[in-house]
Amino acid sequence: MAQEFHLKLITERAGGGDPIIRERHLPGPELSIGRDAASGILLTDLSIDPQHAKMRFAGPGRVTIESVSGLPFKVGGRSVQRADLDLASHPVVAFADYSLAFEAGPEGGAVITVTHAEDEHHPTPSIFSLRSPLFGRRKMAWVFGVGIFVVCLLVPMIFVGVLSHLQIHPDQQWSTGHLSKSHAFLESDCKACHTNKFVAVRDEACLACHQAGLKPDGKAKVLARSRDGGSAFEPLLIVDHAAHDKLSKATPLPAGVGPKIAAVFQRTFNHPNDRCASCHVEHSKADAKLASADPKAPLSDKPQMIVVQDCKSCHSQLKMRLGKTELIDTPDWRRHPAFRPLIMTSAEGAKPTFQRMALTSAPQEKNGLIFPHRMHLDPTGGVAREAIALGKARGYGAPLECAACHQRDKTGKGFAPIQMERDCGGCHSLAYARVGGQLKLFPHGEVEKTMQIAAGGFGGGVGGADRMRPGTIRSSAFGAYAAPSAVSGSPFQRGGACFDCHAITWTQTATGPMPHVQAVKLANRYMTRGAFDHDVPEHGGPGHAKAGGYKCADCHKAAVSDHASDVLIPDIAKCAACHGQPKTRTAAASDGECATCHSFHAPGLPSPKPGHPPLETLRWSEMSAKPAAGA
Repeated sequence: MAQEFHLKLITERAGGGDPIIRERHLPGPELSIGRDAASGILLTDLSIDPQHAKMRFAGPGRVTIESVSGLPFKVGGRSVQRADLDLASHPVVAFADYSLAFEAGPEGGAVITVTHAEDEHHPTPSIFSLRSPLFGRRKMAWVFGVGIFVVCLLVPMIFVGVLSHLQIHPDQQWSTGHLSKSHAFLESDCKACHTNKFVAVRDEACLACHQAGLKPDGKAKVLARSRDGGSAFEPLLIVDHAAHDKLSKATPLPAGVGPKIAAVFQRTFNHPNDRCASCHVEHSKADAKLASADPKAPLSDKPQMIVVQDCKSCHSQLKMRLGKTELIDTPDWRRHPAFRPLIMTSAEGAKPTFQRMALTSAPQEKNGLIFPHRMHLDPTGGVAREAIALGKARGYGAPLECAACHQRDKTGKGFAPIQMERDCGGCHSLAYARVGGQLKLFPHGEVEKTMQIAAGGFGGGVGGADRMRPGTIRSSAFGAYAAPSAVSGSPFQRGGACFDCHAITWTQTATGPMPHVQAVKLANRYMTRGAFDHDVPEHGGPGHAKAGGYKCADCHKAAVSDHASDVLIPDIAKCAACHGQPKTRTAAASDGECATCHSFHAPGLPSPKPGHPPLETLRWSEMSAKPAAGA
């Protein structure tokens, strides 16, 4: 029975007695699971996708199950998208109310026993009996049936046929309200969110469309399912603030006796207040302005946001509820811990190493770059004179300032990574020859090609010697010292174009001496659990300093730094000068609030500003109506 699935379907009899067992053999090595009639294992539950998952043999005594619809399944009580099962451990996998028990077959295959949760315990015959000493179930069924007929069919027909002028819409009795614009395409697909009958919307239903961190193929499936389902907007993908079990344990009960009782009652009856739908509420009451304009209009762009717990309520006594947490209790801004940026301790290798360090220890970053900020920002030094001379042709002709090299990124909130050719090449030329009126440049970052050019005599002579590095006097921009013939005039030697900015060591190889240039890897962000928006006018920086905000030098002491390894970010005292004070010189409305720098779903990013970005910016670019499948 190698590479073969042996399926056992167990069904309990309604009247008791021995269960019905159906067996069949299914050839491997792969088998589908879902609600589709063509599935190898057919599970008739509306909360299961038609093509929900696939399983295959992964080796002797091992089976792999993987979701193909994006919806999870459970293994050991934990929701997963993929599971590798060891048949020797008799694992049990749950799809909705169905349980699949696995065990190894006698000849190397797999035996799967499928049971339904409602059939696990044999009911007593009285449960199904229509007799009752007090009020027979048959009579009860007739009463409720007639009542539903009268209320839901007869009465609406009377209103429609006789009293239609009253504009009554009896179908609305089944709806608690319209959906927001972003979810309006689900108006007629209730089971997309309400996967289980009479059970509050669970996080799994929300994450089926909004979970970030999926593999590229999983993310593509989520986007395709949303678009093909008729969504006018691209779904926003989010990450959890922390592991769900930690969040539940860290969250205190609400303040007040009444709210505490209500929260306990909700949790007891399977309606917890820590779900996605606890904060992001659909079907809420319409805004008065929207209702007066169009009663049928969606309530808002997005689900209504309700704050169940704020940051302070959890983080003021976090250690009391989570004893093993490394986070410090932060009840207010005054007790905010000191900044501990993530510092690169080594840039060598494919993956740099990082360590959190306090700014009070004057940490040094091993970024592989030799760069003195003080020399470049000195308004009377050689670099300033060179910038004035070279800059006239470029339209500035002034000493360097921060904005001369550091350029804003597309968002305006941060800065684009430094590029040698764009940001440094104006003074530090890579030119080595002029051929036919065109400058030939060393390929920056490609050591072997540069060595080949140097070994060949620069291919036509040095043509970049008319633009030297500021403050140096030498006969050649590419090396003034004698060297072995293989590297004669090398730009990697003292006096060469690469030497003063890069840490270079030489090793002897079979072909001769070969330079090793330490990798340059500059950090884009030091504070990964928080964020700083340079585009806020009060923060100043390029373009905002004239508006009364800070200048770059007020926070970044680059003018006194002689080493690129210096970490030039301010400590928390600089931020506290404005934030967390009753009255500040900036009078920012968000001062003192955690959400200014931290977001719940992405702790390393700030909370979005109200109305930004507008929902319309998330529309599918090619969409004017419901897109065709696969568009």
